[in-house]
Amino acid sequence: MLVALALTLWAIYCTYDGLGPFLIYAQRPLIAGSVAGLITGHPLLGLLIGATLELAALGVYTYGGATIPDYQTGAIVGTALAAGAAGAPAAQAAIGLGVGLPAAILLSALDPVGKMVTTALVHRADGYAADGNARGLAMIHWVSLVPWVAVRAIPTFLAALAASGGLVKDITASIPAGFVQGMTLAGSLLPAVGFALLLGMMELSRYWYLLLIGFVGFAYLKLPVLGIALIGVAVAMLFVTLKRDEPVLAVPEAPAADESTVDPRLTKQDLRRVFRRYFWSSQISWNYERMQALGFAYSMEPVLRRLYPEKADYVAGLQRHLQFFNTSVLVGGPLILGSSVALEEAGTPKSAASTKVALMGPMAGIGDTVVFALYNSIVFTMGASWALQGNWLGPAFAAVMVLVPYALIRRWQFSFAYREGKRLAGHLAAGALARVAQGATVLGFVVLGGFIPSIVKVVTTLTYRQTTTVQGQPVTQSVAIQDRLDELLPFLLPVLVTAGVYLLTVKARLRPVWVIGIVVVAGVVLGWLGWFAPSAPAKS
Repeated sequence: MLVALALTLWAIYCTYDGLGPFLIYAQRPLIAGSVAGLITGHPLLGLLIGATLELAALGVYTYGGATIPDYQTGAIVGTALAAGAAGAPAAQAAIGLGVGLPAAILLSALDPVGKMVTTALVHRADGYAADGNARGLAMIHWVSLVPWVAVRAIPTFLAALAASGGLVKDITASIPAGFVQGMTLAGSLLPAVGFALLLGMMELSRYWYLLLIGFVGFAYLKLPVLGIALIGVAVAMLFVTLKRDEPVLAVPEAPAADESTVDPRLTKQDLRRVFRRYFWSSQISWNYERMQALGFAYSMEPVLRRLYPEKADYVAGLQRHLQFFNTSVLVGGPLILGSSVALEEAGTPKSAASTKVALMGPMAGIGDTVVFALYNSIVFTMGASWALQGNWLGPAFAAVMVLVPYALIRRWQFSFAYREGKRLAGHLAAGALARVAQGATVLGFVVLGGFIPSIVKVVTTLTYRQTTTVQGQPVTQSVAIQDRLDELLPFLLPVLVTAGVYLLTVKARLRPVWVIGIVVVAGVVLGWLGWFAPSAPAKS
Protein backbone atom coordinates (compact mmCIF):
# COMPACT_ATOMS: atom_id res chain seq x y z
CA MET A 1 0.00 0.00 0.00
CA LEU A 2 2.80 2.43 0.87
CA VAL A 3 4.50 1.78 -2.46
CA ALA A 4 1.21 2.30 -4.29
CA LEU A 5 0.65 5.61 -2.50
CA ALA A 6 4.21 6.74 -3.19
CA LEU A 7 3.86 5.92 -6.91
CA THR A 8 0.54 7.75 -7.01
CA LEU A 9 2.07 10.86 -5.43
CA TRP A 10 4.91 10.63 -7.91
CA ALA A 11 2.43 10.41 -10.81
CA ILE A 12 0.68 13.52 -9.47
CA TYR A 13 3.94 15.44 -9.31
CA CYS A 14 5.00 14.28 -12.79
CA THR A 15 1.76 15.62 -14.24
CA TYR A 16 2.05 18.91 -12.36
CA ASP A 17 5.69 19.43 -13.32
CA GLY A 18 4.82 19.20 -17.02
CA LEU A 19 2.00 21.74 -16.62
CA GLY A 20 3.66 24.25 -14.34
CA PRO A 21 7.29 24.76 -13.37
CA PHE A 22 9.14 22.28 -15.64
CA LEU A 23 11.67 21.82 -12.84
CA ILE A 24 12.97 18.47 -14.11
CA TYR A 25 10.29 17.74 -16.73
CA ALA A 26 9.21 14.71 -14.71
CA GLN A 27 6.42 14.04 -17.21
CA ARG A 28 8.95 12.53 -19.61
CA PRO A 29 9.19 8.72 -19.33
CA LEU A 30 12.95 8.75 -18.65
CA ILE A 31 12.47 10.75 -15.44
CA ALA A 32 9.12 9.18 -14.49
CA GLY A 33 10.34 5.60 -14.92
CA SER A 34 13.70 6.14 -13.23
CA VAL A 35 12.18 7.54 -10.02
CA ALA A 36 9.46 4.86 -10.10
CA GLY A 37 12.29 2.29 -10.06
CA LEU A 38 13.71 3.89 -6.91
CA ILE A 39 10.29 3.85 -5.24
CA THR A 40 9.71 0.16 -5.98
CA GLY A 41 13.23 -0.78 -4.94
CA HIS A 42 14.24 -1.78 -8.49
CA PRO A 43 16.26 1.19 -9.80
CA LEU A 44 17.75 -0.71 -12.74
CA LEU A 45 14.27 -1.67 -13.97
CA GLY A 46 13.17 1.94 -13.80
CA LEU A 47 16.18 3.06 -15.81
CA LEU A 48 15.68 0.45 -18.52
CA ILE A 49 11.93 0.88 -18.90
CA GLY A 50 12.02 4.67 -18.67
CA ALA A 51 14.87 4.98 -21.18
CA THR A 52 13.27 2.59 -23.67
CA LEU A 53 9.93 4.39 -23.55
CA GLU A 54 11.76 7.71 -23.78
CA LEU A 55 13.32 6.72 -27.07
CA ALA A 56 9.95 5.48 -28.29
CA ALA A 57 8.40 8.83 -27.33
CA LEU A 58 11.21 11.02 -28.60
CA GLY A 59 9.86 14.09 -30.34
CA VAL A 60 6.28 13.33 -29.25
CA TYR A 61 4.78 16.30 -27.41
CA THR A 62 1.31 17.72 -26.92
CA TYR A 63 1.60 20.49 -29.50
CA GLY A 64 -1.57 22.55 -29.43
CA GLY A 65 -3.12 20.24 -26.85
CA ALA A 66 -3.07 17.17 -29.09
CA THR A 67 -3.54 13.86 -27.28
CA ILE A 68 -0.52 11.54 -27.32
CA PRO A 69 0.19 8.19 -25.64
CA ASP A 70 0.52 8.60 -21.88
CA TYR A 71 4.16 7.55 -21.70
CA GLN A 72 4.51 8.98 -18.20
CA THR A 73 1.93 6.62 -16.72
CA GLY A 74 3.12 3.81 -18.96
CA ALA A 75 6.64 4.13 -17.52
CA ILE A 76 5.42 4.21 -13.91
CA VAL A 77 2.88 1.39 -14.33
CA GLY A 78 5.29 -0.71 -16.36
CA THR A 79 7.99 -0.37 -13.70
CA ALA A 80 5.54 -1.19 -10.89
CA LEU A 81 4.28 -4.35 -12.62
CA ALA A 82 7.76 -5.44 -13.66
CA ALA A 83 8.97 -5.09 -10.08
CA GLY A 84 6.43 -7.70 -8.98
CA ALA A 85 7.39 -10.19 -11.69
CA ALA A 86 9.77 -13.08 -11.24
CA GLY A 87 12.94 -13.64 -13.21
CA ALA A 88 16.10 -11.82 -14.13
CA PRO A 89 16.13 -8.03 -14.60
CA ALA A 90 16.10 -8.41 -18.38
CA ALA A 91 12.97 -10.59 -18.20
CA GLN A 92 11.34 -8.20 -15.76
CA ALA A 93 12.12 -5.26 -18.03
CA ALA A 94 10.55 -7.10 -20.96
CA ILE A 95 7.39 -7.61 -18.92
CA GLY A 96 7.37 -3.96 -17.93
CA LEU A 97 7.72 -2.82 -21.53
CA GLY A 98 5.08 -5.31 -22.66
CA VAL A 99 2.66 -3.68 -20.23
CA GLY A 100 3.91 -0.10 -20.19
CA LEU A 101 3.62 0.61 -23.91
CA PRO A 102 0.05 -0.72 -24.30
CA ALA A 103 -0.88 1.06 -21.08
CA ALA A 104 0.46 4.34 -22.47
CA ILE A 105 -1.67 3.93 -25.59
CA LEU A 106 -4.76 2.79 -23.68
CA LEU A 107 -4.60 5.51 -21.04
CA SER A 108 -4.34 8.21 -23.69
CA ALA A 109 -8.10 7.71 -24.04
CA LEU A 110 -8.49 9.31 -20.62
CA ASP A 111 -6.54 12.44 -21.54
CA PRO A 112 -9.44 14.16 -23.35
CA VAL A 113 -11.66 13.42 -20.33
CA GLY A 114 -9.45 15.44 -18.01
CA LYS A 115 -9.21 18.30 -20.49
CA MET A 116 -12.96 18.40 -21.02
CA VAL A 117 -13.62 18.70 -17.28
CA THR A 118 -11.34 21.72 -17.10
CA THR A 119 -13.27 23.21 -20.01
CA ALA A 120 -16.42 23.20 -17.88
CA LEU A 121 -14.55 24.77 -14.97
CA VAL A 122 -13.34 27.75 -16.99
CA HIS A 123 -16.93 28.98 -17.31
CA ARG A 124 -17.13 29.18 -13.53
CA ALA A 125 -14.00 31.32 -13.67
CA ASP A 126 -15.84 33.65 -16.04
CA GLY A 127 -18.43 34.23 -13.33
CA TYR A 128 -15.81 35.01 -10.72
CA ALA A 129 -14.09 37.41 -13.14
CA ALA A 130 -17.36 39.23 -13.77
CA ASP A 131 -17.72 39.69 -10.00
CA GLY A 132 -14.12 40.79 -9.58
CA ASN A 133 -13.56 37.80 -7.29
CA ALA A 134 -9.81 37.11 -7.45
CA ARG A 135 -9.94 34.32 -4.86
CA GLY A 136 -12.64 32.48 -6.77
CA LEU A 137 -10.70 32.78 -10.01
CA ALA A 138 -7.55 31.49 -8.30
CA MET A 139 -9.48 28.60 -6.78
CA ILE A 140 -10.83 27.49 -10.16
CA HIS A 141 -7.35 27.76 -11.65
CA TRP A 142 -5.80 25.42 -9.07
CA VAL A 143 -8.81 23.09 -8.83
CA SER A 144 -8.50 22.57 -12.59
CA LEU A 145 -5.33 20.60 -11.88
CA VAL A 146 -7.41 17.84 -10.22
CA PRO A 147 -8.88 16.26 -13.40
CA TRP A 148 -5.47 16.44 -15.05
CA VAL A 149 -3.83 14.42 -12.28
CA ALA A 150 -6.82 12.17 -11.56
CA VAL A 151 -6.81 10.49 -14.98
CA ARG A 152 -3.17 9.54 -14.38
CA ALA A 153 -3.01 9.03 -10.61
CA ILE A 154 -6.00 6.68 -10.35
CA PRO A 155 -4.76 4.16 -12.97
CA THR A 156 -1.32 4.33 -11.38
CA PHE A 157 -2.71 3.56 -7.92
CA LEU A 158 -4.86 0.67 -9.17
CA ALA A 159 -2.01 -0.82 -11.19
CA ALA A 160 0.39 -0.54 -8.27
CA LEU A 161 -2.06 -2.28 -5.97
CA ALA A 162 -2.52 -5.13 -8.41
CA ALA A 163 1.12 -5.22 -9.53
CA SER A 164 1.22 -8.98 -9.46
CA GLY A 165 -2.21 -9.51 -11.01
CA GLY A 166 -1.73 -7.94 -14.44
CA LEU A 167 -4.49 -5.38 -13.95
CA VAL A 168 -3.53 -3.25 -16.94
CA LYS A 169 -3.45 -6.28 -19.23
CA ASP A 170 -6.95 -7.23 -18.09
CA ILE A 171 -8.21 -3.68 -18.68
CA THR A 172 -6.59 -3.60 -22.11
CA ALA A 173 -8.27 -6.87 -23.06
CA SER A 174 -11.70 -5.86 -21.76
CA ILE A 175 -12.04 -2.44 -23.42
CA PRO A 176 -13.03 -2.62 -27.09
CA ALA A 177 -10.18 -1.71 -29.39
CA GLY A 178 -12.58 0.40 -31.45
CA PHE A 179 -13.29 2.68 -28.50
CA VAL A 180 -9.59 3.28 -27.94
CA GLN A 181 -9.17 4.02 -31.65
CA GLY A 182 -12.11 6.40 -31.52
CA MET A 183 -10.83 8.31 -28.51
CA THR A 184 -7.41 8.57 -30.12
CA LEU A 185 -8.99 10.08 -33.23
CA ALA A 186 -11.09 12.44 -31.13
CA GLY A 187 -7.98 13.65 -29.34
CA SER A 188 -6.29 14.40 -32.66
CA LEU A 189 -9.34 16.36 -33.87
CA LEU A 190 -9.96 18.47 -30.77
CA PRO A 191 -7.14 21.00 -31.40
CA ALA A 192 -9.28 22.18 -34.32
CA VAL A 193 -11.63 23.70 -31.74
CA GLY A 194 -8.88 25.91 -30.37
CA PHE A 195 -7.78 26.96 -33.84
CA ALA A 196 -11.37 27.80 -34.80
CA LEU A 197 -11.82 29.93 -31.68
CA LEU A 198 -8.56 31.73 -32.39
CA LEU A 199 -9.57 32.44 -36.00
CA GLY A 200 -12.86 33.79 -34.69
CA MET A 201 -10.94 36.35 -32.60
CA MET A 202 -8.68 37.42 -35.44
CA GLU A 203 -9.51 39.44 -38.56
CA LEU A 204 -10.01 36.38 -40.75
CA SER A 205 -12.06 38.15 -43.41
CA ARG A 206 -9.24 40.63 -43.88
CA TYR A 207 -6.18 38.36 -43.70
CA TRP A 208 -7.48 34.91 -44.74
CA TYR A 209 -5.10 34.71 -47.71
CA LEU A 210 -2.10 34.75 -45.35
CA LEU A 211 -3.12 31.31 -44.11
CA LEU A 212 -2.33 30.00 -47.58
CA ILE A 213 1.32 31.02 -47.24
CA GLY A 214 1.83 28.92 -44.14
CA PHE A 215 -0.22 26.06 -45.56
CA VAL A 216 1.76 25.93 -48.80
CA GLY A 217 5.02 26.07 -46.85
CA PHE A 218 4.06 23.06 -44.74
CA ALA A 219 2.02 20.98 -47.19
CA TYR A 220 3.96 21.48 -50.41
CA LEU A 221 7.41 22.75 -49.45
CA LYS A 222 7.65 20.48 -46.36
CA LEU A 223 9.01 23.33 -44.27
CA PRO A 224 9.17 22.94 -40.49
CA VAL A 225 7.16 25.37 -38.41
CA LEU A 226 10.30 27.37 -37.65
CA GLY A 227 10.92 27.83 -41.39
CA ILE A 228 7.33 28.94 -41.85
CA ALA A 229 7.76 31.41 -38.97
CA LEU A 230 10.81 32.92 -40.69
CA ILE A 231 8.80 33.36 -43.88
CA GLY A 232 6.09 34.94 -41.76
CA VAL A 233 8.59 37.42 -40.36
CA ALA A 234 9.59 38.45 -43.87
CA VAL A 235 5.97 38.78 -44.98
CA ALA A 236 5.10 40.81 -41.88
CA MET A 237 8.02 43.20 -42.40
CA LEU A 238 7.07 43.64 -46.04
CA PHE A 239 3.43 44.15 -45.13
CA VAL A 240 4.18 46.81 -42.50
CA THR A 241 6.62 48.59 -44.82
CA LEU A 242 4.13 48.77 -47.70
CA LYS A 243 1.31 49.88 -45.40
CA ARG A 244 3.38 52.49 -43.58
CA ASP A 245 1.64 55.44 -45.20
CA GLU A 246 -1.87 54.02 -44.94
CA PRO A 247 -4.15 54.74 -41.97
CA VAL A 248 -4.41 52.01 -39.37
CA LEU A 249 -7.94 50.80 -38.78
CA ALA A 250 -7.73 49.85 -35.12
CA VAL A 251 -5.63 52.44 -33.33
CA PRO A 252 -5.03 51.76 -29.64
CA GLU A 253 -4.96 54.46 -27.02
CA ALA A 254 -1.98 56.73 -27.51
CA PRO A 255 0.86 56.00 -25.12
CA ALA A 256 2.85 58.69 -23.41
CA ALA A 257 5.35 60.76 -25.32
CA ASP A 258 8.44 59.30 -23.68
CA GLU A 259 9.38 56.63 -21.22
CA SER A 260 9.78 59.02 -18.33
CA THR A 261 6.10 59.98 -18.51
CA VAL A 262 4.97 56.37 -18.04
CA ASP A 263 3.88 56.19 -14.42
CA PRO A 264 5.82 53.35 -12.74
CA ARG A 265 2.88 52.22 -10.66
CA LEU A 266 4.09 48.63 -10.38
CA THR A 267 6.61 47.59 -7.75
CA LYS A 268 9.26 44.88 -7.97
CA GLN A 269 7.11 42.82 -5.65
CA ASP A 270 4.20 43.06 -8.10
CA LEU A 271 6.41 41.87 -10.93
CA ARG A 272 7.84 39.00 -8.88
CA ARG A 273 4.32 37.91 -7.94
CA VAL A 274 3.23 37.86 -11.59
CA PHE A 275 6.24 35.86 -12.70
CA ARG A 276 5.94 33.37 -9.81
CA ARG A 277 2.32 32.69 -10.66
CA TYR A 278 3.16 32.03 -14.28
CA PHE A 279 6.26 29.98 -13.47
CA TRP A 280 4.54 27.64 -11.03
CA SER A 281 1.14 27.22 -12.66
CA SER A 282 1.03 28.43 -16.26
CA GLN A 283 -0.85 25.44 -17.71
CA ILE A 284 -2.54 23.68 -14.78
CA SER A 285 -5.95 24.93 -15.95
CA TRP A 286 -5.36 24.18 -19.66
CA ASN A 287 -8.62 23.35 -21.43
CA TYR A 288 -9.88 22.81 -24.96
CA GLU A 289 -11.87 26.04 -25.11
CA ARG A 290 -9.43 28.70 -23.84
CA MET A 291 -6.27 26.59 -23.49
CA GLN A 292 -3.82 28.67 -21.35
CA ALA A 293 -6.11 31.69 -20.88
CA LEU A 294 -7.07 31.10 -17.24
CA GLY A 295 -3.43 30.64 -16.24
CA PHE A 296 -2.52 33.87 -18.03
CA ALA A 297 -5.35 35.81 -16.36
CA TYR A 298 -4.38 34.38 -12.96
CA SER A 299 -0.80 35.57 -13.53
CA MET A 300 -1.91 39.05 -14.60
CA GLU A 301 -4.35 39.49 -11.71
CA PRO A 302 -1.93 41.19 -9.24
CA VAL A 303 -1.02 43.77 -11.89
CA LEU A 304 -4.63 44.41 -12.82
CA ARG A 305 -5.56 44.85 -9.17
CA ARG A 306 -2.78 47.41 -8.70
CA LEU A 307 -3.41 49.34 -11.94
CA TYR A 308 -7.21 49.45 -11.89
CA PRO A 309 -8.63 50.48 -8.50
CA GLU A 310 -12.06 50.94 -10.07
CA LYS A 311 -13.92 47.63 -10.02
CA ALA A 312 -15.33 48.04 -13.54
CA ASP A 313 -11.84 48.52 -15.00
CA TYR A 314 -10.45 45.63 -12.93
CA VAL A 315 -13.24 43.30 -14.10
CA ALA A 316 -12.68 44.37 -17.71
CA GLY A 317 -8.98 43.53 -17.34
CA LEU A 318 -9.71 40.06 -15.99
CA GLN A 319 -12.20 39.37 -18.77
CA ARG A 320 -9.77 40.73 -21.36
CA HIS A 321 -7.08 38.25 -20.35
CA LEU A 322 -9.51 35.34 -20.02
CA GLN A 323 -9.85 35.24 -23.79
CA PHE A 324 -8.30 32.38 -25.77
CA PHE A 325 -4.53 32.15 -25.35
CA ASN A 326 -2.02 29.45 -26.21
CA THR A 327 1.69 29.56 -26.88
CA SER A 328 4.97 27.97 -25.82
CA VAL A 329 5.26 28.37 -22.05
CA LEU A 330 9.05 28.18 -22.17
CA VAL A 331 10.01 30.42 -25.09
CA GLY A 332 7.18 32.83 -25.78
CA GLY A 333 4.82 32.82 -22.81
CA PRO A 334 7.04 34.80 -20.41
CA LEU A 335 7.89 37.24 -23.21
CA ILE A 336 4.23 37.90 -23.96
CA LEU A 337 3.45 38.14 -20.24
CA GLY A 338 6.15 40.76 -19.67
CA SER A 339 5.05 42.87 -22.62
CA SER A 340 1.40 42.64 -21.53
CA VAL A 341 2.31 43.86 -18.04
CA ALA A 342 4.27 46.78 -19.50
CA LEU A 343 1.52 47.83 -21.88
CA GLU A 344 -1.16 47.59 -19.19
CA GLU A 345 0.99 49.80 -16.95
CA ALA A 346 1.47 52.26 -19.80
CA GLY A 347 -2.30 52.66 -20.07
CA THR A 348 -2.71 50.89 -23.42
CA PRO A 349 -4.82 47.81 -22.58
CA LYS A 350 -6.03 47.41 -26.16
CA SER A 351 -2.44 47.21 -27.35
CA ALA A 352 -1.69 44.65 -24.63
CA ALA A 353 -4.57 42.45 -25.78
CA SER A 354 -3.90 42.76 -29.51
CA THR A 355 -0.16 42.21 -29.14
CA LYS A 356 -0.79 39.13 -27.02
CA VAL A 357 -3.11 37.62 -29.62
CA ALA A 358 -0.75 38.48 -32.46
CA LEU A 359 2.39 37.04 -30.88
CA MET A 360 1.12 33.78 -29.40
CA GLY A 361 1.04 31.90 -32.72
CA PRO A 362 4.52 32.83 -33.93
CA MET A 363 6.07 32.35 -30.50
CA ALA A 364 4.41 28.94 -30.23
CA GLY A 365 5.93 27.87 -33.53
CA ILE A 366 9.39 29.11 -32.61
CA GLY A 367 9.33 28.02 -28.96
CA ASP A 368 7.93 24.54 -29.47
CA THR A 369 10.26 23.85 -32.36
CA VAL A 370 13.44 25.06 -30.69
CA VAL A 371 12.74 23.68 -27.20
CA PHE A 372 10.82 20.47 -27.75
CA ALA A 373 11.73 19.30 -31.23
CA LEU A 374 15.41 20.29 -31.07
CA TYR A 375 16.76 20.87 -27.56
CA ASN A 376 14.75 18.21 -25.71
CA SER A 377 15.40 15.61 -28.38
CA ILE A 378 19.16 16.02 -27.97
CA VAL A 379 19.14 16.14 -24.16
CA PHE A 380 16.80 13.20 -23.60
CA THR A 381 18.45 11.05 -26.27
CA MET A 382 21.76 11.44 -24.49
CA GLY A 383 20.14 10.75 -21.13
CA ALA A 384 18.32 7.66 -22.37
CA SER A 385 21.47 6.23 -23.96
CA TRP A 386 23.30 6.44 -20.61
CA ALA A 387 20.30 5.03 -18.71
CA LEU A 388 20.17 1.97 -20.98
CA GLN A 389 23.68 1.23 -19.76
CA GLY A 390 22.43 1.32 -16.17
CA ASN A 391 24.07 4.69 -15.58
CA TRP A 392 22.19 7.16 -13.36
CA LEU A 393 24.01 9.97 -15.07
CA GLY A 394 21.34 9.70 -17.79
CA PRO A 395 18.25 10.92 -15.91
CA ALA A 396 20.40 13.22 -13.73
CA PHE A 397 21.86 14.89 -16.82
CA ALA A 398 18.44 15.37 -18.41
CA ALA A 399 16.96 16.79 -15.21
CA VAL A 400 19.77 19.34 -14.76
CA MET A 401 19.65 20.35 -18.43
CA VAL A 402 15.96 21.11 -17.95
CA LEU A 403 16.10 22.76 -14.52
CA VAL A 404 18.77 25.39 -15.12
CA PRO A 405 18.21 26.60 -18.72
CA TYR A 406 14.40 26.54 -18.53
CA ALA A 407 14.35 28.62 -15.35
CA LEU A 408 16.90 31.16 -16.59
CA ILE A 409 15.42 31.67 -20.04
CA ARG A 410 11.92 32.25 -18.68
CA ARG A 411 13.11 34.78 -16.12
CA TRP A 412 15.17 36.65 -18.72
CA GLN A 413 12.29 36.79 -21.22
CA PHE A 414 9.88 38.25 -18.69
CA SER A 415 12.32 40.93 -17.49
CA PHE A 416 13.44 41.83 -21.02
CA ALA A 417 9.89 42.10 -22.38
CA TYR A 418 8.78 44.26 -19.45
CA ARG A 419 11.67 46.70 -19.93
CA GLU A 420 11.29 46.86 -23.71
CA GLY A 421 7.52 47.02 -23.47
CA LYS A 422 7.73 50.17 -21.35
CA ARG A 423 10.20 51.71 -23.79
CA LEU A 424 7.93 50.80 -26.70
CA ALA A 425 4.97 52.40 -25.00
CA GLY A 426 6.96 55.48 -24.16
CA HIS A 427 8.52 56.22 -27.56
CA LEU A 428 6.18 54.94 -30.26
CA ALA A 429 3.23 56.85 -31.55
CA ALA A 430 -0.15 55.16 -31.44
CA GLY A 431 -0.17 54.45 -35.16
CA ALA A 432 3.29 52.91 -35.11
CA LEU A 433 2.40 50.75 -32.12
CA ALA A 434 -0.71 49.59 -33.93
CA ARG A 435 1.41 48.70 -36.96
CA VAL A 436 3.66 46.58 -34.76
CA ALA A 437 0.60 44.67 -33.58
CA GLN A 438 -0.63 44.53 -37.18
CA GLY A 439 2.66 43.04 -38.33
CA ALA A 440 2.52 40.50 -35.53
CA THR A 441 -1.01 39.60 -36.65
CA VAL A 442 0.26 38.97 -40.17
CA LEU A 443 2.99 36.77 -38.77
CA GLY A 444 0.42 34.90 -36.68
CA PHE A 445 -1.76 34.11 -39.70
CA VAL A 446 1.17 32.76 -41.68
CA VAL A 447 2.29 30.46 -38.87
CA LEU A 448 -1.29 29.41 -38.14
CA GLY A 449 -1.59 28.29 -41.75
CA GLY A 450 1.18 25.79 -41.09
CA PHE A 451 -0.05 24.87 -37.61
CA ILE A 452 -3.46 23.58 -38.68
CA PRO A 453 -2.29 20.76 -40.98
CA SER A 454 0.61 19.88 -38.67
CA ILE A 455 -1.45 19.50 -35.47
CA VAL A 456 -4.98 18.48 -36.53
CA LYS A 457 -4.33 14.86 -37.53
CA VAL A 458 -6.91 12.95 -39.57
CA VAL A 459 -6.88 10.73 -42.64
CA THR A 460 -9.46 8.41 -44.14
CA THR A 461 -8.80 4.68 -44.33
CA LEU A 462 -11.63 4.05 -46.81
CA THR A 463 -10.93 2.53 -50.21
CA TYR A 464 -12.87 1.92 -53.39
CA ARG A 465 -12.44 -0.55 -56.23
CA GLN A 466 -11.91 0.40 -59.83
CA THR A 467 -11.60 -1.85 -62.86
CA THR A 468 -9.09 -1.12 -65.60
CA THR A 469 -8.04 -3.01 -68.69
CA VAL A 470 -4.46 -4.23 -68.86
CA GLN A 471 -3.38 -6.02 -72.05
CA GLY A 472 -6.99 -6.72 -72.88
CA GLN A 473 -7.76 -8.21 -69.47
CA PRO A 474 -9.95 -6.50 -66.83
CA VAL A 475 -8.01 -5.83 -63.61
CA THR A 476 -9.69 -4.75 -60.37
CA GLN A 477 -7.67 -2.44 -58.16
CA SER A 478 -8.24 -1.25 -54.61
CA VAL A 479 -7.63 2.50 -54.44
CA ALA A 480 -7.17 4.40 -51.19
CA ILE A 481 -9.41 7.48 -51.04
CA GLN A 482 -6.76 9.29 -49.00
CA ASP A 483 -4.31 8.97 -51.89
CA ARG A 484 -6.81 10.64 -54.19
CA LEU A 485 -7.43 13.40 -51.65
CA ASP A 486 -3.69 14.00 -51.35
CA GLU A 487 -3.49 14.36 -55.12
CA LEU A 488 -6.29 16.92 -54.97
CA LEU A 489 -4.94 18.84 -51.95
CA PRO A 490 -2.58 17.56 -49.24
CA PHE A 491 -4.00 17.75 -45.71
CA LEU A 492 -7.45 18.46 -47.07
CA LEU A 493 -9.24 16.71 -44.17
CA PRO A 494 -7.54 18.70 -41.36
CA VAL A 495 -8.44 21.90 -43.21
CA LEU A 496 -12.06 20.79 -43.68
CA VAL A 497 -12.38 19.76 -40.04
CA THR A 498 -11.04 23.10 -38.83
CA ALA A 499 -13.27 24.98 -41.27
CA GLY A 500 -16.28 22.98 -40.12
CA VAL A 501 -15.57 23.68 -36.46
CA TYR A 502 -15.06 27.37 -37.31
CA LEU A 503 -18.51 27.49 -38.93
CA LEU A 504 -20.06 25.85 -35.86
CA THR A 505 -18.44 28.30 -33.44
CA VAL A 506 -18.60 31.56 -35.40
CA LYS A 507 -21.43 31.20 -37.89
CA ALA A 508 -23.77 28.79 -36.07
CA ARG A 509 -22.74 30.41 -32.74
CA LEU A 510 -22.72 27.12 -30.86
CA ARG A 511 -21.17 27.19 -27.41
CA PRO A 512 -17.64 25.77 -27.42
CA VAL A 513 -18.66 23.01 -25.01
CA TRP A 514 -21.25 21.80 -27.52
CA VAL A 515 -18.73 21.95 -30.33
CA ILE A 516 -16.26 19.91 -28.29
CA GLY A 517 -18.99 17.33 -27.62
CA ILE A 518 -19.78 17.09 -31.33
CA VAL A 519 -16.12 16.62 -32.21
CA VAL A 520 -15.62 13.94 -29.54
CA VAL A 521 -18.71 11.96 -30.56
CA ALA A 522 -17.80 12.20 -34.24
CA GLY A 523 -14.22 11.12 -33.50
CA VAL A 524 -15.26 8.12 -31.40
CA VAL A 525 -17.84 6.93 -33.93
CA LEU A 526 -15.68 7.40 -37.03
CA GLY A 527 -12.58 5.99 -35.32
CA TRP A 528 -14.48 3.00 -33.95
CA LEU A 529 -15.89 2.25 -37.40
CA GLY A 530 -12.35 2.43 -38.76
CA TRP A 531 -13.24 4.95 -41.45
CA PHE A 532 -10.85 7.61 -40.19
CA ALA A 533 -7.64 7.65 -38.13
CA PRO A 534 -5.01 10.16 -36.99
CA SER A 535 -2.54 8.72 -39.51
CA ALA A 536 -2.52 6.23 -42.35
CA PRO A 537 -1.79 2.60 -41.41
CA ALA A 538 1.73 1.43 -42.12
CA LYS A 539 2.05 -0.22 -45.49
CA SER A 540 3.47 -3.72 -45.43
